[in-house]
Amino acid sequence: MQYAPKKTAAMITVLALGLGIVWAGFATKFLSFGVSIVLCFLVWIIGARIVHMALSRF
Repeated sequence: MQYAPKKTAAMITVLALGLGIVWAGFATKFLSFGVSIVLCFLVWIIGARIVHMALSRF
């Protein structure tokens, strides 16, 4: 985290959120596992795009 600590922390948060969704699909009956995998990838893709747009320098 030497070069971009805010961006790195935000990306780690997006990663953890996606893994939390997968865990919810695996460990609970709240979501099916297949749906949770799809939601995880969507969170990663959209979340990474949002972080990149919000914290990139022009």
